[in-house]
Amino acid sequence: MKLRLFWTMLLAFALVIVLSVCGMLGFIGLGLSGQWQPQALRENAAQFQHAYVLSLGDFYLANGESWGGIEQRFDALSFGGPNSMFGSALADTNGRVVASNDRNFPLGLEVSVSQLERGIPIEAHGMRVGTLLLRAGMRNLPDPPVVPPLAPRTTRDIVWTITRSFLVAALSLAGALLLLAVVFAQRISRPLRRLTAAARQLATGQLDVHVAPARIREVDELTEAFNGMAQSLAAADRQRRQMTADIAHELRTPLTIIKGRLEGLQDGVYSATPAELDRLLGETALLERLIEDLRLLALADAGQLPLYREVIDPHDLLEGARSAFAGQAAMQQIALQVDLPDNLPQIDVDPQRLAQVLANLVSNALRYTPEGGRITLGAIDRAAGGSLPPAGNGRLPAADRIVLTVSDTGPGIPAAELPNIFERFYRADRSRARSSGGTGLGLAIARQIVVAHGGTIWADSIEGQGTTFSIALPLALESVPA
Repeated sequence: MKLRLFWTMLLAFALVIVLSVCGMLGFIGLGLSGQWQPQALRENAAQFQHAYVLSLGDFYLANGESWGGIEQRFDALSFGGPNSMFGSALADTNGRVVASNDRNFPLGLEVSVSQLERGIPIEAHGMRVGTLLLRAGMRNLPDPPVVPPLAPRTTRDIVWTITRSFLVAALSLAGALLLLAVVFAQRISRPLRRLTAAARQLATGQLDVHVAPARIREVDELTEAFNGMAQSLAAADRQRRQMTADIAHELRTPLTIIKGRLEGLQDGVYSATPAELDRLLGETALLERLIEDLRLLALADAGQLPLYREVIDPHDLLEGARSAFAGQAAMQQIALQVDLPDNLPQIDVDPQRLAQVLANLVSNALRYTPEGGRITLGAIDRAAGGSLPPAGNGRLPAADRIVLTVSDTGPGIPAAELPNIFERFYRADRSRARSSGGTGLGLAIARQIVVAHGGTIWADSIEGQGTTFSIALPLALESVPA
């Protein structure tokens, strides 16, 4: 489970607060309980305990060597020094409590030998006449050191000693908190440093860089995004290299043919006949078309493809495509027809660009449809509730779209090839020659033109039955129902 950065920082601050409070309270508690005390406190407490025991011995002697009446005076004689918050009790020589201000030592309680041993003996005439019992946690401090009368310990000395002790405690706590802060900071900074190093490697062209996952959720999401970006850049670089190689190959083929023919004419191998000149013009036209297609794709990639939109009737657009290829279809004995519903809404498109798309689709259909086959140009009005054909693969364009279709009865496209047919220089049939198969950029250009119109294009195919290309385009504004 990966913690979010917010909760990690909140937990860190909470631990700092809790450890600070608990640490200071612990040091204070240890000091007051006698488990840990500065030297000044210990000396002061020892002096007070010694004086208190002497006063109890004086009371015993003044009271006729008896503890009678001590219970009325015990509270007044009880600790008033640094340990005044702790209770105490007085036991006689028999170990029976005769005075107490501590509920743990009620009057009349028989104190055990071990408790008497931990108490402070009270002596008179060199004999033990009682024991001062202290609550558990306080210690029987040794006799105070003899302090020269000319150099008494002042309040300032005591305060400085206490302050110094708490400074040591504070520095120890600060060291622990600093160590904790280092641990949390490393959990955040280490993956960020890895990301920075990877970004620098990426900037130098090392696109296969990968950053390991982090434990902080936000940093881990940033790492995943960075790895995805690196993979996308690597894929784009591979595609760019492949496309550059394809472009070089496509340009070299017609140039090689033209150069060979011209050298043959120069050497007298070929004659400058009309047929030979037609071959040269054909290769030149192919080269010119390839260059124009590349220029068009470059404009589309840069978002600078010019569109001259007009509101037109889809019937006119499809009928124009049919008329342009009617002669070729008749020569190949292929039925080329337009099948449209009535009252189609108008669309706002660039007629020449859309005619280019339809021309590419129809020419591809004529290339693959066998003699006696059929090519149908159609349209589906989604605004009127028109449904897609069964080969629609579940695609359902929005209701404010019209779908133009080009269907043929050719051999179809294998399902494994369908996702790639709109890629540049891609051919499902790799055995076709460039002279008969075009430049390999037609469908890529068609997709870019349709996308520039705000539409989508896709293909559905069933092997052995045919292929349908669909183009979903937005309606003209005046055709959209209010």
